[in-house]
Amino acid sequence: MHQKSKLFLLRLILLCVVILTSSGFDNKRSEKLILPIDSTRFAQLACYYKGIKINSDVTELKLPEKYNEETRLFNQQEVKIPVKGENFLSPYVGGNVHYYELGYFVHKKNTYKLIIYNKPGETDTLLLNVQINSYDAKGNLVDALLLSSFFGYEDIVRFSDFVIQPDYTINIDNYVIYRYEEGEYGIPDKLIKNSIPQIYLKEKYQIENGRFKLIFRSEISRGEMSQGKSKIKN
Repeated sequence: MHQKSKLFLLRLILLCVVILTSSGFDNKRSEKLILPIDSTRFAQLACYYKGIKINSDVTELKLPEKYNEETRLFNQQEVKIPVKGENFLSPYVGGNVHYYELGYFVHKKNTYKLIIYNKPGETDTLLLNVQINSYDAKGNLVDALLLSSFFGYEDIVRFSDFVIQPDYTINIDNYVIYRYEEGEYGIPDKLIKNSIPQIYLKEKYQIENGRFKLIFRSEISRGEMSQGKSKIKN
């Protein structure tokens, strides 16, 4: 593998990491998180997965077995509420999926839990998702937002960076890596060497009363890479 490709792959791995800033992995008790939470900042401390499967068609990231043993099964309420964000037309978690709780923070009357889990996507490609759930004072799920989903299949790889700010806004930058040049009629053609990630979607959410409210969305096309901004009306 080319050195640049190795470095880039390492960066991808680090981008998917969300870790506790105040405790080690062996502490099973959920820890209180301090804002801001930046998905790109704490990779030097630890990593929540180790199984990386890479070939010409599929790239997968997996939680280590030791953390799978500490996961919890999504309950019936959690699987029935659609997850907001760039969910690739798959807004529900699905059955028999377990999650690992990274930590939590409290804002007003709601508790927000940061979780990470694997789930099968289309064509059974394994996804590594990072998600934030909000719960009311009785422990009922109020809302859910997908912060990052790492997967790769055939001609693309997708992942996200996110920051949960002290003002309780959430910025999400969604990236895509194209493995092939776009040929005639939009059909993937020539293999791209050392392809770099490109932002294709920027989103911003406001946390209000346990809900994740979309306040900004900006899409970027592959061809022109021109930005078309649209604000969401209140």
